[in-house]
Order: sequence, then C-alpha cells, then structure tokens
Amino acid sequence: MASGADRISALPEEALLHVLAFLPAHEAVQTSVLARRWRHLWRSVPRLCIVQQDRFDTIEEMDKFVNHLLHLRDHSSALEECRFEVKSYFQEDCKHVDLWLRQALCCQVRSLLFDSYSLYELSVLGDTPLISQRLRKLHLDSVRLKGCFLDFSCCPVLEDLKMVSCSLDSHRLSSKSLKWLSITHSDFEFSTHACIYAPSLLSLEIADLDEGLCPLLESMPSLVSAFIRVGRSCEDYTIMDDDDPSVVLDGLSDASNLELTVEAGKTFAPFRCTLIRDFRWCPTFSNLKTLLLKEWFLAANVNVLICFLKYSPILEKLTLQLCKNAKYIMEQEGRSIPSVPREYCSASKHLKIVQVKCNEIDEMVREVVKVLSSCGVPSDHVNVQQWKSRSSSFSFEQKE
Repeated sequence: MASGADRISALPEEALLHVLAFLPAHEAVQTSVLARRWRHLWRSVPRLCIVQQDRFDTIEEMDKFVNHLLHLRDHSSALEECRFEVKSYFQEDCKHVDLWLRQALCCQVRSLLFDSYSLYELSVLGDTPLISQRLRKLHLDSVRLKGCFLDFSCCPVLEDLKMVSCSLDSHRLSSKSLKWLSITHSDFEFSTHACIYAPSLLSLEIADLDEGLCPLLESMPSLVSAFIRVGRSCEDYTIMDDDDPSVVLDGLSDASNLELTVEAGKTFAPFRCTLIRDFRWCPTFSNLKTLLLKEWFLAANVNVLICFLKYSPILEKLTLQLCKNAKYIMEQEGRSIPSVPREYCSASKHLKIVQVKCNEIDEMVREVVKVLSSCGVPSDHVNVQQWKSRSSSFSFEQKE
C-alpha cells in the first residue's frame, strides 16, 4: 500500500454494497465521506438495519433520519430487507412507527421486520391494510395491531408472517398467499373469536397465548405442520351452542404433523374446554401421520384420545405426555364430550410407534396403555418412558 492506492474502492459496486449491508444504516450513510466512489452507495444498500439504541437520543431524531434515508434512497435498487429496532418508554414516541413501515413498503422492500422492545401496548400500528406487490416476509415484535391492519389482501406475495408479544385487536387475519404463520406470546380479542383465514398455509405455530379468546381457524387445506401450545392464562370462557362452528379442530384437520398442547394444572383451564367442545364435531384427520398430545387428552375419560385414534386413518406416530395432574384432568374436566365406545374404535393400521412419556408409571399410565390396547394397538408398538425434563423431545415448534 506504499502507493496509497484505494484498492477497496476499486472493488465492483456489488461487492461494496454487500459489505455495507452488514453495517447499521447510520454507519452505512457515514461511508459517503470516504471518497467520491462512496458518495452515493448508501442509497442502494440492499439491507437496512435502523437501530435506535446508542445512536439516537430521541424518537424524533430517529424519525428525521429514517425520513431522509428512505426518501433519498435510489428506488431503482432492490431493498431486500429493512429492520427497525426501537427502544423507548413514552407513548408519544409511537406516532412515527406506522409511517416508517409504509415508507419502507414504498421502497419495494421484500422483508420487513420491526421490534419495539418496550413499546408493547404503546406502539399502535394503523388500522388500514398494508399495500405491497413485493413484500414476502413481515415480522413484528411488541406492537398492537388494530382494525384492518391484519387484512393482507393487498400483499399478494406475502408468505411469512411472524408476530411475537403482539396485541391483536382485530376480528380477522386474512391472506390467500401466506405459507408460514407464527403467533407467540400474544393476545387476541376478548369479545369474539378472531378468525384466521389462510388457505395456502403450510406451517402454523400458535404458542403461549396470553389473554383473550383463542382464534377460530378456518379451512387450511394445504397445512403440513401445526404447533398449538396454549397456557393457562388464555381465558376462553365462551359458551357455545350446538350450532356454533368448531373453533380449532376443523382448521387443523388437514395437517400431516400436529402437536396440540395445553398447559395442565389444578385450576380451571378454559382453552381445554374449547378444544373438548370441538370434539362434538370431530373431523377426520385424513392426512395426519404424526401427533403429539399432552395430558389434556385424558379429559372425559380419555374420549379425546379415542376420538383421535378413530378419526386418524393413516396415523403413523403418536406421542403422549402425562404429568402429575393427569388424574385430576381425567376425573374433573370435559364430561360433556360425547362418549366413543372403545370397542368401536380401531386405530390406524399404519400406527407403528407410540411413545408414552410420564414422570412415573402409575395407574393413569396403565389406563392409557389399556385404552391403546382396546383400540387395537399392539403392545410391542407402545414404548413407555419416564422422563424428568419438562420440555418435549418431539416438536414442530418453529425455532430461529
């Protein structure tokens, strides 16, 4: 380098933009002072990460930067990803958030991610739908979604939607193009069951709902894997009539892989009752090959388990998990589910693997094994395992 030649600037523009994409957006902009070659490169960076912490003292400063960054961007250059990371504690700081997302959409972004950390319950996104012909991925963390925001009919190529710690104040989430949907640590409406309409969905994850009624799942004929885990705080006390539709099971009936978990305890678990009520219209799980159930399947004298065995004609692998409160569930909950005589239930001939995982081999475990036998499951296909870990070794839950 004795000659003082700027060899980095001599690299192809594509290589320079690739390097800039790894920098926070404000640092990428600062490279414009390095040399003439760098003056306008920041306007074409394919990935933008706009972070408040350690850079902007106030949301107003960040808002000014974002407005200039997106307004001056070269709109002929593809924006593959735009990520916002905001950390604030004041309600008045939320007014800019919705505008930022829509500005990013105007830049034809493909992947849009927003994390507001402490703005949960404060950051409110507008009640008008998003509009984009290019948006494929949308990840939202700690925001409140209102009105028609969850109507994605104007995002015809959206495939991946993830919401974490969000409040969904909307009666309907709809998208014809969505393939992957994950909703975790969030809450839904209290007044009515919010509907989820996603006929092209391949993978569904609904985990650790905090409050509100569980969502009503409409038909998902393309569904491959579904992971449903609901905690004790999901307060679905809705009284349903015989003419009311299934809330959850109909929407899951086309899944090939299903994990259905409701946290157990010696307290009333409303969501368990919602699932049990659904068995009054028990659908046929015609594609189901792999199933995991936690101890709630014992409800109504194990009729839930018997229904699954009866209406899953190609089931290949079944995993059952029992805890110390299993006896209480069997004796106290879900008495209203119609009884299915065991002698009329014949388990799938394809069922070759049955795992019963328990803390201890007690009378409940022996009763479950007896039920399996009465439904035609050979004893050599049943493997009873004692386990100490509370986590499942078999899960379709999506991980980063």
